[in-house]
Amino acid sequence: MGLPEKFISCDWGTSNFRLRLVETHSLRILSEVRTDQGIKKCYQLFTAQSERSQESFFADYLLAQLEKLDVQEAGKVYLVASGMLSSSIGMQELEYCQMPIAFTGEGLISKWHPVKNKLDLLLISGARTNNDVMRGEEMQAIGLSDYLPKNEKGVLLLPGTHSKHIHFDAGRFIDFTTYMTGELFEVIGKHTILSASLEESQWSPLNKDIFLRGVEKGVDNQLMASLFSIRANSLIHKSSSSENYYFLSGLLIGAELSHFKDSSETVFLAVTGIQNELYQLALKSFIPEARIVCFEPQIIETALLVGQRKILEAHVK
Repeated sequence: MGLPEKFISCDWGTSNFRLRLVETHSLRILSEVRTDQGIKKCYQLFTAQSERSQESFFADYLLAQLEKLDVQEAGKVYLVASGMLSSSIGMQELEYCQMPIAFTGEGLISKWHPVKNKLDLLLISGARTNNDVMRGEEMQAIGLSDYLPKNEKGVLLLPGTHSKHIHFDAGRFIDFTTYMTGELFEVIGKHTILSASLEESQWSPLNKDIFLRGVEKGVDNQLMASLFSIRANSLIHKSSSSENYYFLSGLLIGAELSHFKDSSETVFLAVTGIQNELYQLALKSFIPEARIVCFEPQIIETALLVGQRKILEAHVK
Protein backbone atom coordinates (compact mmCIF):
# COMPACT_ATOMS: atom_id res chain seq x y z
CA MET A 1 0.00 0.00 0.00
CA GLY A 2 3.03 2.31 0.21
CA LEU A 3 4.00 4.95 2.70
CA PRO A 4 1.27 7.34 3.85
CA GLU A 5 1.68 11.07 3.21
CA LYS A 6 1.84 11.64 6.96
CA PHE A 7 2.47 9.60 10.07
CA ILE A 8 2.49 10.28 13.80
CA SER A 9 5.73 9.85 15.70
CA CYS A 10 5.53 8.88 19.37
CA ASP A 11 8.64 9.16 21.52
CA TRP A 12 7.61 8.13 25.03
CA GLY A 13 10.61 8.08 27.32
CA THR A 14 10.99 7.47 31.04
CA SER A 15 10.50 11.15 31.93
CA ASN A 16 8.89 12.84 28.92
CA PHE A 17 6.24 12.33 26.26
CA ARG A 18 6.36 13.68 22.70
CA LEU A 19 3.87 13.23 19.87
CA ARG A 20 4.46 14.73 16.41
CA LEU A 21 2.48 14.79 13.18
CA VAL A 22 5.09 14.35 10.45
CA GLU A 23 5.11 14.81 6.70
CA THR A 24 6.55 11.46 5.65
CA HIS A 25 8.72 12.47 2.70
CA SER A 26 10.23 15.71 4.05
CA LEU A 27 9.97 14.81 7.76
CA ARG A 28 8.60 18.30 8.35
CA ILE A 29 6.86 18.61 11.72
CA LEU A 30 3.27 19.76 11.15
CA SER A 31 2.19 19.83 14.81
CA GLU A 32 3.56 18.65 18.13
CA VAL A 33 2.53 17.86 21.68
CA ARG A 34 4.99 17.56 24.59
CA THR A 35 4.30 16.72 28.23
CA ASP A 36 6.32 15.71 31.27
CA GLN A 37 4.20 12.59 31.76
CA GLY A 38 6.82 10.03 30.89
CA ILE A 39 6.28 6.30 31.12
CA LYS A 40 7.37 6.20 34.76
CA LYS A 41 4.81 8.77 35.89
CA CYS A 42 2.05 7.29 33.73
CA TYR A 43 2.72 3.83 35.16
CA GLN A 44 2.55 5.21 38.71
CA LEU A 45 -0.84 6.77 37.92
CA PHE A 46 -2.00 3.46 36.47
CA THR A 47 -1.02 1.49 39.58
CA ALA A 48 -2.86 4.03 41.77
CA GLN A 49 -6.19 3.07 40.15
CA SER A 50 -8.00 -0.21 39.47
CA GLU A 51 -10.73 0.64 36.96
CA ARG A 52 -8.75 0.26 33.74
CA SER A 53 -6.25 -2.28 32.46
CA GLN A 54 -2.66 -1.21 31.85
CA GLU A 55 -3.17 -1.27 28.09
CA SER A 56 -6.40 0.73 28.29
CA PHE A 57 -4.88 3.30 30.66
CA PHE A 58 -1.98 4.06 28.32
CA ALA A 59 -4.23 3.99 25.26
CA ASP A 60 -6.55 6.60 26.81
CA TYR A 61 -3.66 8.95 27.52
CA LEU A 62 -2.30 8.46 24.02
CA LEU A 63 -5.66 9.18 22.40
CA ALA A 64 -6.21 12.27 24.57
CA GLN A 65 -2.88 13.72 23.44
CA LEU A 66 -3.59 12.73 19.85
CA GLU A 67 -6.65 15.01 19.84
CA LYS A 68 -4.37 17.97 20.53
CA LEU A 69 -2.46 17.34 17.29
CA ASP A 70 -5.51 18.32 15.25
CA VAL A 71 -5.14 15.32 12.93
CA GLN A 72 -7.72 15.61 10.19
CA GLU A 73 -7.32 12.49 8.12
CA ALA A 74 -9.79 10.11 6.50
CA GLY A 75 -9.54 6.53 7.64
CA LYS A 76 -7.10 5.19 10.18
CA VAL A 77 -4.06 7.04 11.43
CA TYR A 78 -0.64 5.37 11.48
CA LEU A 79 1.31 6.00 14.66
CA VAL A 80 4.89 4.77 15.10
CA ALA A 81 6.04 4.39 18.72
CA SER A 82 9.57 3.67 19.87
CA GLY A 83 11.03 3.93 23.35
CA MET A 84 9.45 2.84 26.62
CA LEU A 85 5.90 2.25 25.38
CA SER A 86 6.92 -1.35 24.57
CA SER A 87 8.45 -1.92 28.02
CA SER A 88 6.99 -3.78 31.01
CA ILE A 89 5.79 -0.43 32.44
CA GLY A 90 4.35 0.70 29.10
CA MET A 91 1.26 -0.24 27.14
CA GLN A 92 2.33 -3.66 25.93
CA GLU A 93 5.69 -5.31 26.50
CA LEU A 94 7.67 -6.50 23.51
CA GLU A 95 10.73 -8.67 23.92
CA TYR A 96 14.08 -7.02 23.27
CA CYS A 97 15.61 -8.03 19.97
CA GLN A 98 19.06 -9.58 20.19
CA MET A 99 21.94 -7.67 18.60
CA PRO A 100 23.12 -7.35 15.87
CA ILE A 101 20.70 -5.01 14.08
CA ALA A 102 21.05 -4.01 10.43
CA PHE A 103 21.32 -0.32 9.53
CA THR A 104 17.95 -0.79 7.81
CA GLY A 105 16.31 -1.76 11.12
CA GLU A 106 15.96 -5.38 10.07
CA GLY A 107 16.16 -7.50 13.20
CA LEU A 108 14.09 -5.23 15.43
CA ILE A 109 10.86 -6.67 16.77
CA SER A 110 7.83 -4.60 15.76
CA LYS A 111 4.10 -5.24 15.48
CA TRP A 112 0.85 -3.53 14.60
CA HIS A 113 -1.34 -2.91 17.61
CA PRO A 114 -4.86 -1.48 17.11
CA VAL A 115 -5.80 1.13 19.71
CA LYS A 116 -9.54 1.02 20.46
CA ASN A 117 -10.29 0.85 16.71
CA LYS A 118 -9.21 4.48 16.38
CA LEU A 119 -5.68 4.15 15.09
CA ASP A 120 -3.06 1.63 14.04
CA LEU A 121 -0.08 1.70 16.37
CA LEU A 122 3.23 0.30 15.15
CA LEU A 123 4.96 -0.70 18.37
CA ILE A 124 8.75 -1.15 18.21
CA SER A 125 10.90 -3.12 20.63
CA GLY A 126 14.25 -2.22 22.13
CA ALA A 127 17.53 -4.09 21.72
CA ARG A 128 19.79 -6.13 23.97
CA THR A 129 23.08 -7.91 24.26
CA ASN A 130 23.86 -10.54 26.87
CA ASN A 131 24.83 -7.75 29.27
CA ASP A 132 22.88 -4.62 28.36
CA VAL A 133 19.51 -3.29 27.18
CA MET A 134 18.14 -0.14 25.53
CA ARG A 135 14.78 1.17 24.32
CA GLY A 136 14.72 4.21 22.06
CA GLU A 137 18.39 4.82 21.31
CA GLU A 138 18.43 2.01 18.75
CA MET A 139 15.87 3.95 16.71
CA GLN A 140 18.06 7.06 16.75
CA ALA A 141 21.02 4.91 15.69
CA ILE A 142 19.09 3.46 12.75
CA GLY A 143 18.18 7.01 11.70
CA LEU A 144 21.83 8.10 11.88
CA SER A 145 23.07 5.04 10.01
CA ASP A 146 22.64 6.82 6.65
CA TYR A 147 25.65 8.92 7.67
CA LEU A 148 27.83 6.06 8.95
CA PRO A 149 30.36 4.22 6.76
CA LYS A 150 28.79 1.01 5.46
CA ASN A 151 32.01 -1.01 5.12
CA GLU A 152 33.95 0.07 8.19
CA LYS A 153 34.00 -0.32 11.94
CA GLY A 154 33.25 2.51 14.33
CA VAL A 155 31.43 3.62 17.47
CA LEU A 156 28.31 5.76 17.55
CA LEU A 157 28.33 7.82 20.75
CA LEU A 158 24.96 9.01 22.10
CA PRO A 159 25.58 11.04 25.29
CA GLY A 160 22.77 11.48 27.79
CA THR A 161 21.41 10.42 31.14
CA HIS A 162 22.36 6.87 30.17
CA SER A 163 24.96 7.36 27.43
CA LYS A 164 25.15 4.68 24.76
CA HIS A 165 28.29 3.63 22.91
CA ILE A 166 27.01 1.57 19.97
CA HIS A 167 29.59 -0.38 17.97
CA PHE A 168 28.99 -1.05 14.29
CA ASP A 169 30.69 -3.02 11.55
CA ALA A 170 29.83 -3.62 7.88
CA GLY A 171 26.35 -2.11 7.99
CA ARG A 172 25.24 -3.63 11.29
CA PHE A 173 25.10 -2.45 14.90
CA ILE A 174 26.83 -5.30 16.68
CA ASP A 175 27.23 -4.32 20.35
CA PHE A 176 26.71 -1.47 22.81
CA THR A 177 27.51 -0.36 26.35
CA THR A 178 25.53 1.96 28.62
CA TYR A 179 27.24 4.54 30.83
CA MET A 180 25.18 6.20 33.59
CA THR A 181 27.12 9.45 33.23
CA GLY A 182 24.22 11.90 33.31
CA GLU A 183 22.39 10.17 36.14
CA LEU A 184 25.54 9.88 38.25
CA PHE A 185 26.25 13.58 37.73
CA GLU A 186 22.78 14.45 39.00
CA VAL A 187 22.93 12.08 41.98
CA ILE A 188 26.39 13.25 43.06
CA GLY A 189 25.47 16.89 42.57
CA LYS A 190 22.24 16.70 44.56
CA HIS A 191 22.45 13.83 47.02
CA THR A 192 26.03 13.54 48.28
CA ILE A 193 28.31 15.55 50.55
CA LEU A 194 29.72 17.16 47.40
CA SER A 195 26.45 18.96 46.69
CA ALA A 196 27.45 21.90 48.93
CA SER A 197 30.58 22.40 46.83
CA LEU A 198 28.82 22.45 43.44
CA GLU A 199 26.73 25.02 41.63
CA GLU A 200 25.41 24.73 38.11
CA SER A 201 26.57 27.62 35.98
CA GLN A 202 26.61 28.57 32.32
CA TRP A 203 29.55 27.21 30.37
CA SER A 204 32.41 29.62 29.78
CA PRO A 205 35.77 29.05 28.04
CA LEU A 206 37.27 30.07 31.39
CA ASN A 207 36.17 26.66 32.67
CA LYS A 208 38.05 24.77 29.97
CA ASP A 209 41.22 24.06 31.96
CA ILE A 210 39.39 22.79 35.06
CA PHE A 211 37.09 20.68 32.91
CA LEU A 212 40.04 19.10 31.07
CA ARG A 213 41.79 18.48 34.40
CA GLY A 214 38.77 16.42 35.37
CA VAL A 215 38.79 14.64 32.01
CA GLU A 216 42.43 13.69 32.49
CA LYS A 217 41.72 12.19 35.90
CA GLY A 218 38.73 10.27 34.53
CA VAL A 219 40.62 8.91 31.53
CA ASP A 220 43.44 7.80 33.84
CA ASN A 221 40.99 5.74 35.93
CA GLN A 222 41.19 8.09 38.93
CA LEU A 223 37.45 8.70 39.25
CA MET A 224 36.94 7.20 42.70
CA ALA A 225 40.10 8.76 44.09
CA SER A 226 39.24 12.20 42.70
CA LEU A 227 35.64 12.65 43.78
CA PHE A 228 36.32 13.69 47.37
CA SER A 229 39.07 16.05 46.20
CA ILE A 230 36.21 18.33 45.10
CA ARG A 231 35.26 18.93 48.72
CA ALA A 232 38.89 19.14 49.81
CA ASN A 233 39.68 21.74 47.16
CA SER A 234 36.71 23.82 48.32
CA LEU A 235 37.91 23.78 51.91
CA ILE A 236 41.66 24.06 51.39
CA HIS A 237 42.13 25.91 48.09
CA LYS A 238 38.80 27.77 48.04
CA SER A 239 37.93 26.52 44.57
CA SER A 240 34.62 27.96 43.39
CA SER A 241 31.44 25.92 43.15
CA SER A 242 31.37 26.64 39.40
CA GLU A 243 34.90 25.27 38.96
CA ASN A 244 33.96 22.19 40.96
CA TYR A 245 30.87 21.70 38.80
CA TYR A 246 32.91 21.50 35.60
CA PHE A 247 35.67 19.47 37.21
CA LEU A 248 33.06 16.86 38.17
CA SER A 249 31.61 16.99 34.66
CA GLY A 250 35.05 16.38 33.16
CA LEU A 251 35.78 13.62 35.64
CA LEU A 252 32.65 11.65 34.76
CA ILE A 253 32.85 12.26 31.01
CA GLY A 254 36.54 11.29 31.04
CA ALA A 255 35.74 8.06 32.87
CA GLU A 256 33.02 7.28 30.33
CA LEU A 257 35.33 7.88 27.37
CA SER A 258 38.47 6.30 28.82
CA HIS A 259 38.19 3.07 26.79
CA PHE A 260 38.75 5.04 23.56
CA LYS A 261 42.32 5.64 24.72
CA ASP A 262 43.29 2.08 23.82
CA SER A 263 41.24 1.71 20.61
CA SER A 264 41.72 2.88 17.04
CA GLU A 265 38.07 3.12 15.95
CA THR A 266 36.50 6.34 14.70
CA VAL A 267 34.02 7.92 17.13
CA PHE A 268 30.81 9.38 15.67
CA LEU A 269 29.43 11.91 18.17
CA ALA A 270 25.69 12.60 18.08
CA VAL A 271 24.63 15.22 20.62
CA THR A 272 23.65 18.88 20.49
CA GLY A 273 24.09 21.91 22.75
CA ILE A 274 26.69 22.24 25.47
CA GLN A 275 27.15 18.47 25.65
CA ASN A 276 28.49 18.56 22.10
CA GLU A 277 31.16 21.07 23.10
CA LEU A 278 32.12 19.22 26.28
CA TYR A 279 32.35 15.78 24.66
CA GLN A 280 34.35 17.21 21.76
CA LEU A 281 36.77 18.89 24.18
CA ALA A 282 37.16 15.68 26.15
CA LEU A 283 37.72 13.45 23.12
CA LYS A 284 40.16 15.83 21.44
CA SER A 285 42.25 15.97 24.62
CA PHE A 286 43.45 12.40 24.26
CA ILE A 287 42.65 10.97 20.79
CA PRO A 288 43.51 12.33 17.32
CA GLU A 289 40.95 14.73 15.92
CA ALA A 290 40.87 12.69 12.70
CA ARG A 291 39.13 9.92 14.67
CA ILE A 292 36.22 12.16 15.72
CA VAL A 293 33.20 12.84 13.50
CA CYS A 294 30.48 15.20 14.76
CA PHE A 295 26.99 15.22 13.27
CA GLU A 296 25.23 18.46 12.40
CA PRO A 297 22.36 19.37 14.79
CA GLN A 298 19.70 18.98 12.08
CA ILE A 299 20.83 15.42 11.35
CA ILE A 300 20.62 14.56 15.05
CA GLU A 301 17.22 16.19 15.50
CA THR A 302 15.63 14.20 12.65
CA ALA A 303 17.39 10.88 13.39
CA LEU A 304 14.51 9.41 15.38
CA LEU A 305 12.02 10.28 12.65
CA VAL A 306 14.25 8.78 9.95
CA GLY A 307 14.52 5.57 11.97
CA GLN A 308 10.78 5.38 12.57
CA ARG A 309 10.10 5.99 8.88
CA LYS A 310 12.40 3.10 7.96
CA ILE A 311 10.45 0.72 10.20
CA LEU A 312 7.11 2.02 8.93
CA GLU A 313 8.24 1.56 5.33
CA ALA A 314 9.10 -2.08 5.99
CA HIS A 315 5.56 -2.67 7.28
CA VAL A 316 3.53 -0.93 4.60
CA LYS A 317 5.30 -1.69 1.33
